[in-house]
Amino acid sequence: MHNKGKFKAGLSFGIFMTVFFILSRVFTEDDLTAKRLMIIVFSACSGGIIAGLLFAWLTGWLAKSKFVSQATKIDTQPAETILFETPANHFKGMEAVGGMLYLTNQRLVFKSHKLNFQNHQLALSLSDITQVHRYKTLGLVNNGLAVKTNMGKSEKFVVEQVEEWVKLLTVQHELSV
Repeated sequence: MHNKGKFKAGLSFGIFMTVFFILSRVFTEDDLTAKRLMIIVFSACSGGIIAGLLFAWLTGWLAKSKFVSQATKIDTQPAETILFETPANHFKGMEAVGGMLYLTNQRLVFKSHKLNFQNHQLALSLSDITQVHRYKTLGLVNNGLAVKTNMGKSEKFVVEQVEEWVKLLTVQHELSV
């Protein structure tokens, strides 16, 4: 995971935790004064910053660990070469399954790491892909990659460098057809 991705993940988590800390304290406080509210906001911001930094560090460390890199390694076919790869989440039902997304000269392959409930591998032949576009994850974050197949199935991923994914997949799909 690159530094920009770690920063965004840490910032998002820190903001979420800050809001959670403030709301949980405000709704459980019996005697809420202006002074007490200031203390709650200050401590929640401090806790959110610490939580965000720890989350960013942990995600970066985990992404670079041998455990994850070995678990997400794919086997290539003869004459198949890996062209591009990044960490990714693949939506399988309600779970965003973490792993790696690979683009080869023949396939698009997602392989999950072992820290998920729904471990799996998905491989799509480039000739089976009919449409590639980006979308906003949860309607907010512009990091989604959607791939539609000739069977009408849509696979959704959260990826780093989404523009690069769209460009490379489009070029490789056109070459395979």
